[in-house]
Amino acid sequence: MSLSRRSVMQSAVLGSVAALVGVAGSAQAKIKKPLPAQKVSEKRRVLIQSSSRYHTSGYLDFAGEQYEQLYGSSKHEILFIPYAKVAGTYDGYEKQVQDAFKPFGHKIVSIHRFKDPQKAVREASAIAVGGGNTWALVTRMYEAGIIDQIRDRVNGGIPYCGWSAGGNVACPTLRTTNDMPIAEPPSFNTFGFIPFQTNPHFISAAGTSGLNNETREDRLEEFLWYNKDEEVIGLPEGTALFVTGEHPAQHYEIRAAAEGFRHIPGTRATAVRADAAL
Repeated sequence: MSLSRRSVMQSAVLGSVAALVGVAGSAQAKIKKPLPAQKVSEKRRVLIQSSSRYHTSGYLDFAGEQYEQLYGSSKHEILFIPYAKVAGTYDGYEKQVQDAFKPFGHKIVSIHRFKDPQKAVREASAIAVGGGNTWALVTRMYEAGIIDQIRDRVNGGIPYCGWSAGGNVACPTLRTTNDMPIAEPPSFNTFGFIPFQTNPHFISAAGTSGLNNETREDRLEEFLWYNKDEEVIGLPEGTALFVTGEHPAQHYEIRAAAEGFRHIPGTRATAVRADAAL
C-alpha cells in the first residue's frame, strides 16, 4: 500500500521521497560536495534540540532531562556560540543562556569574550550553540574559522548541544532551516554530526488552519523531491534528538518534552512520531 504525502508528513518524520506519490516535476539537484569522512569517537555525544521553549515554559527550563542525558553527572564550563543572534547583543544573549543553565549546574562563557575564537574552541570542554538566524550563524562561524574546529572537537568526544539554529547546524547542511537568508555563507555545509537533515519547530498542516501559503510540509516535500537521496526528520517544539557514538553504529533517541527519551533503532530514524509512543 502506497503512502500518501500527508500520511508520511503527519508522522512528523519525513522519509525518502520515494515514499511520496503524486508529485509532479523533473527538477534535479546538482551534485553536492559532501563533507569529508570524519574520524568519530565512540564517546561522541550530541543533543539536537528543536526549540528553547515548549508551550508556556521559560527559556530552556523544560530541558533538564535532556541535559542530564547529555552531560550525566558532570558539570561543565560550556563555550557558548551566540552568532545566531541578530536583533540584540552577544552580552545579553550570554546572560540569558547563563541564567538558563545555572540551575543545571553548568557555567556558560560566550566565545565573543575571547580574543582568539579558534583557541577558545580548541580548549573548550563542552560547546553549546544557540538559536536565532541560521544563515547569520553559519556565516559568522565560517568568518571566525571555527566550523571545522568544532566538528573535530565534538567528533573527538566533547559534548555538544544546540537548539533551533544551533540544532540545525548539527546536520550536514543548513538547507532545512526555517530562517530568512539574511547572510551568505561561503558554503551550506555545517557540522554533519548526523547523516540526515532535521527541521526544527516543525508543525504539521493540522496546526496551520487558515494559512494560504505553503505549509512546512509543502516546503519539506519540495526539499525531498529536489534532493531524492536525502532524509529529513521534523522535530516539533520541545523535542530533541540525542546522538551517541559513530556512524553507522550510533543510535538516535528522540524526546517529547515530559515524556522521556526513547530509542530509535537503526542509523536512519524514519517513521517515528516525536509525540507518540514507539
